Amino acid sequence: YTDNPSELCLRKNLNFVFMETTEKETKKKEPVRGYANLLCDFMFKRVFGSEANKDMLIEFLNMVLEDIRIEHVDFTPNEHQGLTDEDRKVVFDISCRCADGRTFIIEMQNGFQRHFRKRAIYYTTYPINAQGRDARDSYFKEKEEGKTDAKFNWDYNLNPVIVVAILNFRFEHGQEWPSERFRSSYRLREDITGEEMTDVLRFVFLELKRFTKRVWELETMYDKWIWLLGHMHELESIPENFTEPLFKRLFLLSELGKFTAEEYGQYIKSLDNMGDYDNIIRTAAEDAHARGLAEGEAKGLEKGREEGMEEMARNLKALGVEMAVIVQASGLTEEQVAAL
Repeated sequence: YTDNPSELCLRKNLNFVFMETTEKETKKKEPVRGYANLLCDFMFKRVFGSEANKDMLIEFLNMVLEDIRIEHVDFTPNEHQGLTDEDRKVVFDISCRCADGRTFIIEMQNGFQRHFRKRAIYYTTYPINAQGRDARDSYFKEKEEGKTDAKFNWDYNLNPVIVVAILNFRFEHGQEWPSERFRSSYRLREDITGEEMTDVLRFVFLELKRFTKRVWELETMYDKWIWLLGHMHELESIPENFTEPLFKRLFLLSELGKFTAEEYGQYIKSLDNMGDYDNIIRTAAEDAHARGLAEGEAKGLEKGREEGMEEMARNLKALGVEMAVIVQASGLTEEQVAAL
C-alpha cells in the first residue's frame, strides 16, 4: 500500500499496459474460424496452381472438359511478353501442358468484363505463336548440331489450346439460353453442317452466378466443385454431403485456422485486392444508376425515367446481380428485366 501520488500513477499505468497487452495477446491466440474464399488470387493458385495439389487441377479439368482424359500436366510459364517490346505483356492465372502437347489456360475472373470472350481469344494467340517459335528454335538447334541441312519448313501442325474460365458473373446469351445453364463450350465449326474445322481452339466458360443449387441439393462432384467455388468462404464446418477424400483435402487446405501467419497475410492482401476490384464494379453500376436518373429528370418525362431505370437494370444484370435485387432497385418487373 502507498499513498504516494507518483507511485500510484505509475502502478495505474503499468496495470493498464498489462491489461492492454494481455487483451491483445488473447486476441492473437483466438483461432480464426471458417474457410477461405477460393476465388481470390492467393487461394485459386494455392488450390489449382501448385505442384502439391496438381491432382486437384487434373480432376477439375477432366470434369469440366468432359470428353478429354488428362493423366498428367506440367505447369508452364504464365507470363508472356508480346512479339515486340511495345506489345502488352499478358499474365495468365494458370498455364499447363499435357504430354500430348495440349495447352490449358485456366483463368478466374471475379469482376464483370464485357469483352471477356474476346480477351480469351487474344490469350490463345500467345501459346499458338510460341509453338511456331519453338519449332524454329528446335530447327536451328538441330542445324547447329549437324542433324539437319534442310531449310526450315514448319507445317503448322498446331497442338490444341484450351481456355477454361471460371467467371463470378453472367454472360449475355440468346433468348433460348436456359438461365440455370452455367457451362458453355465453344469451338470452330462450319455454319451449316456443324463440322469441326479444327480442334486447335476451344473455350469453356463456367458462370458461377447461374448455378443456383443449394448445398443440400448437391449430388455430383461437378455440383460440389461449382458450389464450393462460390460458397466455400461462407462455411464454418464441412457439410454432411461432402464425404469424398478430395473435398476433405480441399477443406483442410482452405481452413483459415491452419494457415501460417505468412499465408494468412497473403490471403488477406489478396482479399483486399479482390475487394478493391469489386468496389470499382459496384461504383460503375451506381454511376450508371445515377446517370439514368439524371437523364430522366433532365428530360422531365416519365419515359426518360423509365429509360434510366432500364439502363441501370441492364447494367446490373450484366454484372450478374441477383434478379430480386435488380427488381427492387429499378422498380421493374422480373419479366421486364428478363427481356432486357
